[in-house]
Amino acid sequence: MMKYTTDHLNYLLHFLLIIMILFLLSNISNHPIMIMIMLLIYSSLICLNMCLWKSNYILSIFLFLMMISGLLIIFLYFSSLISNEQFKLKINFYLMILFLINTIFSYYLMKFNPLNLFIYKYKFHENYPISYINKMNFNNILNLYEYPMNNLTTLSMFYLLFSLFCIIKICSLKYMSLRKIN
Repeated sequence: MMKYTTDHLNYLLHFLLIIMILFLLSNISNHPIMIMIMLLIYSSLICLNMCLWKSNYILSIFLFLMMISGLLIIFLYFSSLISNEQFKLKINFYLMILFLINTIFSYYLMKFNPLNLFIYKYKFHENYPISYINKMNFNNILNLYEYPMNNLTTLSMFYLLFSLFCIIKICSLKYMSLRKIN
């Protein structure tokens, strides 16, 4: 029963990623705030997908924290450059409804298979041996965060935190934008 639920969640996360990418493609405006929001949603969905992939959540939590910290730095940079620019969200409503209906219909066809269109089963690990290689690589990466090597990882995290504080201190010495806008 648990495998059945994880398959449903896995497919649901994949289709949420597809909807998000289609939403990004249908939105013509390339405002930095919109791109950062899409990156935030994308990184959270990838982290949720990684949580379903492995029972240990530490790598997905680290990935999410790194993405959020990078997005905060980008947000600070853009807020200093673009102070009063208006942001209007342009969404073609009918196009988004069409994408959503197509995605839900394809999910229904893949999961419930009423017309027997998809004969293959959802046993990805048994059909493709590359998944075993990915699992071995994931276990090798996971060893960085466990006991023998965790001191090196903790030291590198503190170094990155210290360098972040130094960069913030250097940037906040002058109360103006980093780049002159003319």
